[in-house]
Amino acid sequence: MGILRIKGTIDIAQFWPIGSADADTTKIKLIVSENSFEYKKEGDTKFMPVSIFWDAISRGQVSKSVVTTSKKTGDKTITVRLQGVDTPELHYHAAPLSKSGDATEEKRKAFNEINKDRRQCFAESATVALAKHLKQFADAAGLIKAVFETNVGEPADSVDTYGRFVGNISINGAQDINLWLIENGWGHPGFYTSMTKEEIETIMDAWEKGKKKSNRPGSAVLKNANKFDFNLMYRKPKKGVEIPFTMGEDAGEVLMPKIYRRQVSWLVSKKAKVISSATSFQSYLKKKPDQLVLLKDFLDNDLNSATVLNLNEFISPENFVLKSPEDFVFKEKPGTLVNGSGKKIAEWK
Repeated sequence: MGILRIKGTIDIAQFWPIGSADADTTKIKLIVSENSFEYKKEGDTKFMPVSIFWDAISRGQVSKSVVTTSKKTGDKTITVRLQGVDTPELHYHAAPLSKSGDATEEKRKAFNEINKDRRQCFAESATVALAKHLKQFADAAGLIKAVFETNVGEPADSVDTYGRFVGNISINGAQDINLWLIENGWGHPGFYTSMTKEEIETIMDAWEKGKKKSNRPGSAVLKNANKFDFNLMYRKPKKGVEIPFTMGEDAGEVLMPKIYRRQVSWLVSKKAKVISSATSFQSYLKKKPDQLVLLKDFLDNDLNSATVLNLNEFISPENFVLKSPEDFVFKEKPGTLVNGSGKKIAEWK
């Protein structure tokens, strides 16, 4: 194991309502340069420069370059998934129907018409809260110096199946964004088997504070998947037009975002009559099961010894989630990392 460190800057303009990024975006874009990447093996005292990511391509659920170049500005950026954090979805629509499925053209059309960008309660508030917090550290241009770090052994472990770097971002020399979101109640824990026990325990300590924060997602956990507002839509920013918003006006209960994403697909499919109206959430999830281990089992045993279960096992026939967000540790979906020539990247040099 070792530490991958990436130094860069966060542009405050990426966050809603100016931009479209949500709070955990967990898709925060980090502007990088040639000297941004460095790695330190366990036991070493110094970081060494790393250049392998510049032409690296992640192959998993999607195939994409892990470092992208803006056509408008020329900026080189990476996308970061904040490890251990799952904040309310600001804009989510279900994945397109499979071309190999047996849905009729009429049902596909109905699905596409219904399948719009939707949001959860508190999604706007969580995003604005993070942006306001970060703004105090921004310079006159709205840029914030930031450092990304993740504990990994192999280069491919640095990114997820969508080509996003997975780890923690710190600003102002020390403050951890991941922990700030959780301990201030703006998100739920989102654990994966790629995390170390120590990383999970640190998030859990923050969660003990965050779940007690009133009028925030941490204290408004929804377990009834029957509850869904089809009218709660993403409000896309328009250039030069400020969207009127007051913190807390989007308050309400929040289904764990990872489960919400599956709820959207289930309910849109039902409404478009792609699946029967009698299809339960449990049976829908069973068709494409998400594998996981329970937190206690994961902490007490290593991954190879823990019992692997499926998410549908924790949904009741009445469509209720039977566990809390912190109880699940989801299996990280594998991906590979190759260079511009298609050769697997296995070394740090």
